[in-house]
Amino acid sequence: MNPVHHSRLFELQVPWTWIPPEGEPKLILMGLHGMGQDGDYLGRKLQQLSQHGIGLILPSGPYPVEIRGKSGPRQGHAWYIYTGDQPDFRLSLDRSEEDLLRLVEAITLDSTIPDVPLHLLGFSQGGYLAGYIACRHPDIFQSCCIASARLKHEFLEKELTLGHLPKILFLHDKADRLTAAEPVVKSAEILTTAGAKPTIEWHDEKHAIGDHCVSILAQWLKEF
Repeated sequence: MNPVHHSRLFELQVPWTWIPPEGEPKLILMGLHGMGQDGDYLGRKLQQLSQHGIGLILPSGPYPVEIRGKSGPRQGHAWYIYTGDQPDFRLSLDRSEEDLLRLVEAITLDSTIPDVPLHLLGFSQGGYLAGYIACRHPDIFQSCCIASARLKHEFLEKELTLGHLPKILFLHDKADRLTAAEPVVKSAEILTTAGAKPTIEWHDEKHAIGDHCVSILAQWLKEF
């Protein structure tokens, strides 16, 4: 007898964190963490942005993953499951996109969160998702910062022909061992050809978001 495969629905509650801006609110930055991290981890990296009137929305990825470290195992979060299968990868991105758009809708209905322009940042794994969502929804996100990742342009062929793209900043270390610099340069070239005006800012903080990256980001966001 051949096996018969079925599926069942399984749901989880996934946390997100709001860090309000200090003083007059200027904009909101939604930050997407890297593989195995969570919203609070990225919040600790970005919290100083609140001093510039920037509110922070910091969701954790919807896919739970087990991370083993020196202090034992812990639960981390992921934005997608990547096995090399491109159709499954895109389906995974679409599911996370749908989840984040629902969160954006909830934010707009929350009277405690200021009604100011929304921007997007993604680090590493979150960077692939951020670039994908921002280019597909430039009406929602005024800009996108892709940190330690490239643009997944293969999945954006239609969007790259429409002439309506957000401003995009790449934060990258040329010596990053996990994500080479050349694909980032190619991403910027593709965006330029599509009519966008991408910016690349190189740093020396390796595959990470450190104080230098946050300083560059704060200065860049002042343009909006």
